[in-house]
Amino acid sequence: MRKTVGTLLGKSVAGAVKLRGRSGGQALPGLVVETLVPGYLGVMLRQLKDGVVIITGTNGKTTTTKMVVELLRGNGKRVLTNPTGSNLTRGIISSVSQQARHAGRLPFDIAVFELDEAYARQFTDVVKPRYVLGLNASRDQLDRFGEVDKVAEFVSGTMLSATQGITTNADDKRLSMAAKAAKVPVTYFGVAPSLLKYFPRDDELVAVDAPSPILEATNVPLAVELLSFKNDAARYRIGQETLDVTLQVTGQHNFQNAAAALALARLLLPDVEPAALVEQLSRVKPAFGRGQTFRLKNGSELQLNLVKNPASFRQGLASYVNPSAKVMVAINDHLADGRDMSWLWDVDFTSLRDCDVALTAGTRAIDMALRLQYDQVSVGAVEPDIDEAMTKFCVLPSDKVIFATYTPMLHLHAMLERKAGKEL
Repeated sequence: MRKTVGTLLGKSVAGAVKLRGRSGGQALPGLVVETLVPGYLGVMLRQLKDGVVIITGTNGKTTTTKMVVELLRGNGKRVLTNPTGSNLTRGIISSVSQQARHAGRLPFDIAVFELDEAYARQFTDVVKPRYVLGLNASRDQLDRFGEVDKVAEFVSGTMLSATQGITTNADDKRLSMAAKAAKVPVTYFGVAPSLLKYFPRDDELVAVDAPSPILEATNVPLAVELLSFKNDAARYRIGQETLDVTLQVTGQHNFQNAAAALALARLLLPDVEPAALVEQLSRVKPAFGRGQTFRLKNGSELQLNLVKNPASFRQGLASYVNPSAKVMVAINDHLADGRDMSWLWDVDFTSLRDCDVALTAGTRAIDMALRLQYDQVSVGAVEPDIDEAMTKFCVLPSDKVIFATYTPMLHLHAMLERKAGKEL
């Protein structure tokens, strides 16, 4: 009874949201179901014969989840997931209710969910995951989490809730050290020592007089190791094999995310050869708002990139800054973005000095322009209204890149889907 009532309620709320033409709102059906039909999530997910997999961490959750889901689907698994990145418990409930049959049956074998670091523990109190992938821990939304040790505590606690296995980042010492307390097998992914400079850990984003003990090397065997990368091509060591792949998912940070996805997929698909997994990985396209590129009606291309903390913005600038492209930075300080935007002062924006930063936009457009000024980056215009900023930006003739926090990313993504032409 609970399965049927919760599913019909979730579908009804989602239908009402769609009729009102609201952008976003993915979590609202889940909020209503969570309030009116307690216990719905646990009852629904217990139907899955292969159980539940959780992917959590500060950065890379949405893209890594998409990679894992595509690998599973490519090998015949029916996968339930939360594709838009709505990763609180209510967002998961929304995804479950929308993808269930009207009678409350889930036509899937396994669920792979990305989960917010803080809310993942709330989820695991209801549903025990078979496997957990812990990606990383860095500062994010200081008003929610505090400093990085608290984030690591959240991610580590979720990892230790796994009933069958854990995969985590050997180069994130907080997580790899926490994994030592696990009562289930732990596998690791990582990057070659020569590549660590491209994937700075949170402690390395600030100047320190002496290296922290947390940065000391941890010698653990790696299930998957990123050996090298150039442009869109990467080389991995998986077990005893060395394999090359060209990714459609852009950005140097996604080579590390791909290593994580491959390590987890090896656990979930033990009978599939590594070469087959790597070939399937080459066909995965960028996730929702994470490096997606759209063809505008004037023939130019626009790439939309989510940024939400110092580490993700730094990786975005390293991956997507192009001197020939126009740049817009859209920063909001709504609840989903984090109210405290002081983290912008921990980002090095000097790479934008040679770029044409046409606009800053959003509720913190003025603050963003001021921050860029301190790094001697010129800004063409300041336009707090996102719609107006986008209208001005899209008519520019050259290719374009947008860096946006979460709520403007959602708004801009909806605009691009309606008006841009097509996604490339």
